[in-house]
Amino acid sequence: MENQITSNTNWYMVLIKGILMILMSLMVFNSPGGALIAYSIYLGIGLMLTGLMILYRGIVLRKDNVHWGWSVFEGMLDLFLGYIIVVNPLVTAAVLPMVIGFWAMFYGILIIIRSFSGTGSMIIKILSGILLIILGNIIMHNPIFAGVTVVIWVGALLMIAGVYNVIISFKLK
Repeated sequence: MENQITSNTNWYMVLIKGILMILMSLMVFNSPGGALIAYSIYLGIGLMLTGLMILYRGIVLRKDNVHWGWSVFEGMLDLFLGYIIVVNPLVTAAVLPMVIGFWAMFYGILIIIRSFSGTGSMIIKILSGILLIILGNIIMHNPIFAGVTVVIWVGALLMIAGVYNVIISFKLK
């Protein structure tokens, strides 16, 4: 993230991202049941939109791409899966802990790798990354536990990532 920002004039964008993540975490803590259903529906809509774009690209580029049929197939598959998720968000809620746990672990690893870049506080980055990896592991390896409390864990993940971004924004300033 810090590597993408080439000047200190964009520090406020990282601050806004951090504040939004903190606000989202507070909303999640306020309404955990609604947040879980919203995650599922959001994921389904995202898949349907992605499917439409891939389908469109496959059809438009069929003269230039020999394998355009695979793009059309991928787009149709994304549309289908998105539809299934939107129609039955409870199925998605069962799979969501694995997806969120993987995201948290991946983001934590990226933060730790970035801690060696020389910008910002190395200790804060490493601690944030370790916390995200631990929470991601808890979510991924205890699906029953995570299924009951996934929303609370996502709120904690958003809070940690948001605080991290706020701290980094002031370091960039």
